[in-house]
Amino acid sequence: MKILVLTSAYPEPDDGTEVVTPTVKYFCDKWVEQGHEVLVIHNNSCFPLPFYWIPAFIRNKMESRMGHNFPVKSSRKPLSNEVAGVKVFRLPLKKIIPHGKFSKSKIDNQIKRIEDILDREQFVPGVIISHWVNPQMDLIVKLGKKYDAKTSLVFHGDCTEKNIEVFHLDEDVKELSAVGCRNEAYADYVKKRLNLQKKPFICYSGIPDYLAQKQKDKIDSLELENNLDFIYVGRLVKYKNVDVVIRALHEKYKNAATLHIVGEGAEEENLKQLSRQLNFEKNVVFHGQLSRNKVYEMMKKSYCFIMVSDNETFGMVYIEAMLAGCVTIASKAGGVDGVIVDGENGFLSKQGDVEELVKTLNRIERKSRQEITKIRKNAVLTAYGYRDSEIAKKYLDDVCNWKS
Repeated sequence: MKILVLTSAYPEPDDGTEVVTPTVKYFCDKWVEQGHEVLVIHNNSCFPLPFYWIPAFIRNKMESRMGHNFPVKSSRKPLSNEVAGVKVFRLPLKKIIPHGKFSKSKIDNQIKRIEDILDREQFVPGVIISHWVNPQMDLIVKLGKKYDAKTSLVFHGDCTEKNIEVFHLDEDVKELSAVGCRNEAYADYVKKRLNLQKKPFICYSGIPDYLAQKQKDKIDSLELENNLDFIYVGRLVKYKNVDVVIRALHEKYKNAATLHIVGEGAEEENLKQLSRQLNFEKNVVFHGQLSRNKVYEMMKKSYCFIMVSDNETFGMVYIEAMLAGCVTIASKAGGVDGVIVDGENGFLSKQGDVEELVKTLNRIERKSRQEITKIRKNAVLTAYGYRDSEIAKKYLDDVCNWKS
């Protein structure tokens, strides 16, 4: 099958230190392994040159507040490359106002650029998959009709009242073959808000097959750490509530626990300052950005993974932590609420609430070692069901059969 992917975010060779979510890339890589042809159109936003001259300290504040990184200057240029059999074409779309809707002329021109690439590559898509509303919704309906292809859009928390109005989502969504969301709670909301006849399918992220199989094969002989080493992995921005984790661990354990923080972001200096204010700086270790394999090895040596973000859609890092055998604490009503069943394969805590997190840590402490071992093994088995190969196959099946 020939799969055309439209996305606003995709890792590129010139990203530099910018951290770009690899979620869509992992799907594309796996589909190629499964025998499909995949072509990616990276519809990234770019801005007038002065935008890239904004001083770093202002950028940091804006990144922290918005929850995502500024694009690098090089992303203003078109780029094409092929990695692991996936052809990727970056087609920048210029705008002045971040998050603003692109003009009709820009959308029409973008469609023409995409059609030219498909003609040149002799690529007639049977399926068109898209992530994020802007600008994908304006592109996919027209492209789907031109190529008579199955079409799908996955919402990433962007089915907002503003987007519903600006992009006519309640009408245009009816033109799609399938609608997806990143977690159960958001799928319930989208179904109700857009008056869909069927609940959107859930587009989960997966974990490498070889790691999942390796952990499952030795489930009965897993050596699980029982130290007080805690770990957080993710961007250091406000909505991730890393400060809540620091405060809760300090309140609960004083200087008996160690928190390993993996990731970078605009909040890093504020978090370091908080650690110093609490006289907890020797217990909080900032590792910066690490490779996926190094992060996984750190998880296996940790006792507990904590991330209590606000309005998280779906975090693959939770599944990786569960596979590693960490006691995993996630947000109630967040992206993995439902994947994690409180007290069975992990724990749920109110997002952004220090006292609630302390209570959750107390609940864990009251469990016997045998009970905790069972929870951790249950977590490994749950994570095994989210292997890259199975998730990618299910995703494609959902797109092709959602309306049937």
